[in-house]
Amino acid sequence: MTYRLVIVEPAEIDVDQIYAYLLARSPRGAASWYRAFLACTNRTVLQPLACSIAPENAEFDFELRQALFKTRFGAPYRCVFTIVGDEVRILRVRGRGQAPLKAADIVER
Repeated sequence: MTYRLVIVEPAEIDVDQIYAYLLARSPRGAASWYRAFLACTNRTVLQPLACSIAPENAEFDFELRQALFKTRFGAPYRCVFTIVGDEVRILRVRGRGQAPLKAADIVER
């Protein structure tokens, strides 16, 4: 089963901020990162249950999963998501060194 992808606003903001940060340093690096992000979302909608449970899962009253991605030479990132019916909802996109998610970091589900 292929799920429908929904990227909620906080995750869109995360993507925009990460992309802008990388773009200021390396346009090619930013483009590579964005391609890796898109590939990650494409894999996730095909097999979301193959992705691991997020470390913060115990803090939430719904299942929180993560899909990891990175560019060839880049740092690891993760798409944090939940599955609701036939949707994969990307809730946040996090980079290395960012604090674990708390309930206040997830505003829409």
